[in-house]
Amino acid sequence: MKSLSPVRQDLLPPLRALVELLREEGCVREASFFESALTALEAASAPEDLADPFMQLSTSAFQGFRLSEAACGLLDHVLLAAQTLASTLSARDDAMH
Repeated sequence: MKSLSPVRQDLLPPLRALVELLREEGCVREASFFESALTALEAASAPEDLADPFMQLSTSAFQGFRLSEAACGLLDHVLLAAQTLASTLSARDDAMH
């Protein structure tokens, strides 16, 4: 099984920070959306468990959220980390075949 350490190190901290910021800003619907992905990522025990929360994160642009500049910056960081991790995990799969 591949290690999920990069997810825990690179993705969870900024995603937690985004959820907390959204709560502080009173953005309940937005915080709930990202908290759902956070919960799924925290519960992941195998790379296969990442597909659904990664897909959820990728749909964030289509949710109609109005985010502060600070929240947009954190979201950009989260999405870049998710994209990098997805590419890394899929490259490892390709190398194993």
